[in-house]
Amino acid sequence: MKIPHLLKKVVSKQAVANVEESTFILNEAVNFDLETIFIAVPKTGTTSVRTQIRPKGKALISNPHLNIMQVRDVLYAYLLKTSLGQNINYPTEGVLTDAEIRNNSRQIFNSFFKFSSVRNPWARAVSLYFRTQGVQVSQKISFDDFCEGHHHASDTCLHPTLHQNQLDWLVDESGQVVLDYIYKLEDFSEAINEISKRTDGRIQLQNKTSNKNPKSNSSSYRDIYSDYTRRLIAKRFEKDIDFFEYTF
Repeated sequence: MKIPHLLKKVVSKQAVANVEESTFILNEAVNFDLETIFIAVPKTGTTSVRTQIRPKGKALISNPHLNIMQVRDVLYAYLLKTSLGQNINYPTEGVLTDAEIRNNSRQIFNSFFKFSSVRNPWARAVSLYFRTQGVQVSQKISFDDFCEGHHHASDTCLHPTLHQNQLDWLVDESGQVVLDYIYKLEDFSEAINEISKRTDGRIQLQNKTSNKNPKSNSSSYRDIYSDYTRRLIAKRFEKDIDFFEYTF
């Protein structure tokens, strides 16, 4: 794993060598070589993107669906861990202070290209219902019953976060979006070119389909809804629908 230029400036040569030889990574969300942070909102087509840009190695936190604030905070823990155990001199030289580590994590977070994807909430609810990982409910309850209990954007996920909306993955403590670019899954083909442009060609994605469930009816999601369940989803995920301007 390469170390970004920002980190190279402040980490001792021995520390850089140790990190480069290691297979320890922060999370799938952060790629230091590409200087990017990808926030993988569940069931928004993220597997395709993650398989193309995720670094190799054992993650500090394996959950691929961290929100942007969790990534920000884990950056500090990652830099702290990779800075410890690096003292090979006396008197001590080249060891970072805690203030320097915190400052480095802030600089990396602010400078890296941060992007994510979202999806039509009605289509996404159908995908969550028919999913084959995590909590599988389609063989146990009806879609109407699922909609009755579907209150969080990560319902049926293996790693529930209790975010009510997709937007909750993408905002800071004040509710402000802190990503550089958010695309709709429905517009992924156009987003590929925009991401390449915004990163000066650093991130080159292909329009691949990964982890597609053949049993899911999300591509024809309208057919599964009644007027009642349509209104339920509209009410529960009103924030996403309004912010990203989705329609049924």
